[in-house]
Amino acid sequence: MRVLLYNFLQPEEPGAGGVGVYLNNLAKSLAADHEVILLSSGDRFSPTKREPRVEFVRDEYDRAIIVNSPVIAPAAYMFADPNIYLEDNGLDFVPELLKERFGQIDVLHFQNIEGLTRSFFTNLRLSFPKARIIYSVHNYHPVCPRVSLWYQDRVVCDDYRAGAACTMCLAPVFDPQYIRNRRRLIWAEKAYPRLTVVFSPIVKMAKSVRRSLLKRRAATNMPPPLVGEAAGNSLETIDAPSGIPLAIPSRVASADTYAAFRLSNIALFENVFDRVLAVSKRTSSVIIDRGVPADKVAISYIGTAHKISYLNSTKIMDIGSGLHLGYIGYMGTDKGFNFLLEVLERVPDGIASSMTITIAAKNTFPERRARMENLSKKYKELRYFDGYTHDNIDSVLKGVNVGLIPVLWEDNLPQTAIELVSRGIPIITSDRGGAQEIADNRDFIFHAGRHDDLIDRLRGICERKLPLANFWKSEMRVFSMEEHLKDLLWHYGRNH
Repeated sequence: MRVLLYNFLQPEEPGAGGVGVYLNNLAKSLAADHEVILLSSGDRFSPTKREPRVEFVRDEYDRAIIVNSPVIAPAAYMFADPNIYLEDNGLDFVPELLKERFGQIDVLHFQNIEGLTRSFFTNLRLSFPKARIIYSVHNYHPVCPRVSLWYQDRVVCDDYRAGAACTMCLAPVFDPQYIRNRRRLIWAEKAYPRLTVVFSPIVKMAKSVRRSLLKRRAATNMPPPLVGEAAGNSLETIDAPSGIPLAIPSRVASADTYAAFRLSNIALFENVFDRVLAVSKRTSSVIIDRGVPADKVAISYIGTAHKISYLNSTKIMDIGSGLHLGYIGYMGTDKGFNFLLEVLERVPDGIASSMTITIAAKNTFPERRARMENLSKKYKELRYFDGYTHDNIDSVLKGVNVGLIPVLWEDNLPQTAIELVSRGIPIITSDRGGAQEIADNRDFIFHAGRHDDLIDRLRGICERKLPLANFWKSEMRVFSMEEHLKDLLWHYGRNH
């Protein structure tokens, strides 16, 4: 069987993130018995010829890299102008070119739509009428141009109001032309390293000027000036999905354009994709609630290389001399990091004095580092690591007996949750996203954003009213790549 796997970056490239890790593992597993093609788009821009083209590379896989895509990836760079995705036909030639190069492809499996255009997918169906076209929902981009359904970096977007909420969600802070030129420069630096010495002072000055402009724009919270006719809504107050008003619209695309973005992608799921694979039950509910046809959606938990660690781990059944709470990941507000600090500040002193805290997150918010230093006086011990890697994760988590996944957005299936459970560490999770499904134990799930609810769980564990042994009563949803591949091959087949 010949299988094409798509991500906007090649799996091993920096920035591919958790999807890259997953795709790398999947490609290796598939390659044992099948032909694998890795397609990417939206990240490569050449310094000379500007029209879209495809570069083919052959190493352990066949690779097809779309250069100069009209759509920049990741999606945040295109938030202000979804019309390019909707209307540009610059990639229409790619499906037929793939067919000429590789012949019949049996399965085309997309991890996202970032870096591609709508008409690319309609032409793909025409070029490969017999192929199975699969989409895995690692994020919510098809129904949310900012990817995460995380409105104004504050609340979950439950109602996009036919696109009106999108116009109020984000001020466009990225200049697409700057991003393209920066990536062309990266290409040139790699191809002609000696020229870098000549031009580096100019590049540094340009970066400095741009940073100053961005800081000034952020400080005033004002959108960039309009050029020509107004592209967005008139100045008015539109309530956020949560009821929070914002008086200054982003002046990006119109509400109708954002509505068209969602509705056209739902049409793709109806007419082009054969199967939509949600990585958790929660993810399935989120996309179906927003219009993705339920009869196309199936749940397929991803596989992980951590399964062997899970099988060999000693499961923690008791807090021993005291609760040692661990958080690993990012400092993002959507990940619940600020919420975590608020909870730690509110935990009663009598409980806090017996607790140890370990936090491993890259220091992207200096003021939050200061809050942690202040909190250290309140707790038995507070250990902080400026990020972590897979090489040092075990030493970082040494002594941790409860992990915390306090996400506020609908995080599809956080890899951090799998990493913790795979080491025998029970986790407390919010009721947002897929992490709660690993154990599916209501005693260890709290209401997202509710400080008192999480504190009650921590109190119950500290006072031994909530035994950690209860966490392991159900079978964990931790799957190996072999188990996941078996499930995928069933979806890749045609007997449905």
